[in-house]
Amino acid sequence: MNLPAALARKVVVTLFALALGVFLPGCVKQSEYDALQQENQQLQQRLDQANEQARQAQADLSAQQTRVLQLMEVETKLQKTQEQLLQTQDELDALKKEFEKFRTQRRSAMVGKKYPVLSLENGRMLREAEITAIAGEELSIKHQDGALKVALAESSDDLRWEACYSSQEARMSARNKLLAEARRIEANKLREKNQPAKPTTTPSSSPISVVEALRQQLAAQRRQLNADYQALAAKNSSALQGVAWDSSRPEASPLLNSVSGSRAVLGISRLQSQRDAILTTLQQLRSLDPSSR
Repeated sequence: MNLPAALARKVVVTLFALALGVFLPGCVKQSEYDALQQENQQLQQRLDQANEQARQAQADLSAQQTRVLQLMEVETKLQKTQEQLLQTQDELDALKKEFEKFRTQRRSAMVGKKYPVLSLENGRMLREAEITAIAGEELSIKHQDGALKVALAESSDDLRWEACYSSQEARMSARNKLLAEARRIEANKLREKNQPAKPTTTPSSSPISVVEALRQQLAAQRRQLNADYQALAAKNSSALQGVAWDSSRPEASPLLNSVSGSRAVLGISRLQSQRDAILTTLQQLRSLDPSSR
């Protein structure tokens, strides 16, 4: 702003000199007059350029102020969104607590409940059955011929409904536990690696990794499913004659994955429960090792 003012003063002085040249032509040489006029034109151009720069600077300043206001508005909206997310998370946590409380009450109410006949998913019938306890995802049942423990996943639709059991939630919970265990093992290995080795008098075996433990569990489940199928096929040779069975991956056998197959022979539902357990283990294994089959 100082430059245009200085130029303006210089222009005024030049014009004053030119005016003197007009009124006093005899006192000013023509060459000096022309030089003053040329200088005046140059100063006027510089003044115009300075004014244009000032206008451009003012426009840039206004644009920057607009951007600042827009950023402040976005920041305000973002802050409100974060507050809403926190509020939603708090509400979700409160709902989860209420559901846990409700589920605990439902399961507590099941303890002591008696059934003249209680049918399990594997086809077994328990007479004069009574639920004596629920621990984790497992039922303790006393019946006419003794007592047993049954996983909720292998009980029955009615019992799972009464216990508010969700197979998807159970799989997620099991997966989270496995991941937490894997992280714990990896952290222990890292600490052991960073610590100096200590002399030992007796050899110690390293803990089995979570992936290896799941592989062993999967192999054992498949062996059990094959054995149970062979036993069932021996009892129902005519009904299961010619049925395709994949012993390497029994959970994928067509017999266990068709509606007609599940109704062909009494006892198929037990095999299907074993198949579901294998699929759960396989899903957990693949979440840690995608190449597993």
